[in-house]
Amino acid sequence: MSSQRSAKPTKPPNQTTPSRSSSASSSSSVSSHLAMIELKQRILTSLSKLADRDTHQIAVEDLEKIIQSLSNDGVSMLLNCLYDAVNDPKPAVKKEGIRLLAALCAAHIDPAATHLTKIIAHIVKRLKDSDSQVRDACRDAIGSLAGLYLKGGNGGDGVVSLFVKPLFEVMSENNKTAQCGASMCLAKMVECASDPPLATFQKLCPRVCKFLNNPNFFAKASLLQVVSSLSQVCSISSACSCPCNLSYYSMTGPWNNLDFKLLSNALAMVGAISPQNLEPLLQRIHECLGSSDWATRKAAADALSSLASNVSNITPEGTTSTLTVLEACRFDKLVVVISELMSELDIF
Repeated sequence: MSSQRSAKPTKPPNQTTPSRSSSASSSSSVSSHLAMIELKQRILTSLSKLADRDTHQIAVEDLEKIIQSLSNDGVSMLLNCLYDAVNDPKPAVKKEGIRLLAALCAAHIDPAATHLTKIIAHIVKRLKDSDSQVRDACRDAIGSLAGLYLKGGNGGDGVVSLFVKPLFEVMSENNKTAQCGASMCLAKMVECASDPPLATFQKLCPRVCKFLNNPNFFAKASLLQVVSSLSQVCSISSACSCPCNLSYYSMTGPWNNLDFKLLSNALAMVGAISPQNLEPLLQRIHECLGSSDWATRKAAADALSSLASNVSNITPEGTTSTLTVLEACRFDKLVVVISELMSELDIF
């Protein structure tokens, strides 16, 4: 009997371990899922409070805290909530939703990068909005995204295209509000890009000229801001020890030892307007100086000022023709335009 009992098989003690491990993993997964559901409900509740003036600021602060503490796994979920907010009929919710999209990208640059195309698409979609504050929020958001994703080696053709393609598409629509908004966004993108790819930005100039020459494009004053921004682009970091960085000379030697030929060549790299694009661009700006819209005339004068200050390859012919046009416009009926034109005459 005792031998029969000892021969009875016993259950291996380690067989319960996988079962317990699987149970713990399942429990953790369920807990994580419930936490995500709870977080989403908190987000939706805060977003619903944005429309109420009394609860707006509290909701903003709560959403900003959520963004800062959010794990990478929650980025996609929060983005989907913000997409709905951006499409909300209430301007206050739309405006804050757009701002929070940029804030989320700033806090989670790499995880949000895979969603950049969709993020920009939702922002650009709101450029047709009748509320100017919503369009201004779009402009600021595009500038913020450009500062994050168009810097150093990250600003190749592909990434720049994510920004400019949808903006140019909106500019092609027969809608002045949308054209103006897209132009402002494009100018802000160029302005905020840090050490961008110069060759890629130079490709923008012919397309800008094309729109300036288009009679169905009604936002020329806004588009001329892009010209000013392009003329001020520098593809070399301000921290580098190169001839375009004038502070370099203050540290390395007296000005009388400065190689001005080297400096001239370096300054030619400042500005994303190539010599072959400069002449047709000047012609378009000259035409804008004769516009019946005073805002366009003033913007054209501003663009000329920026070109004269930042672009070193204006030919004598270009300077002469510009002076001729400026002289003809110096008696403009509007004081603000006259003031701008007189300063341009001094520069040229």
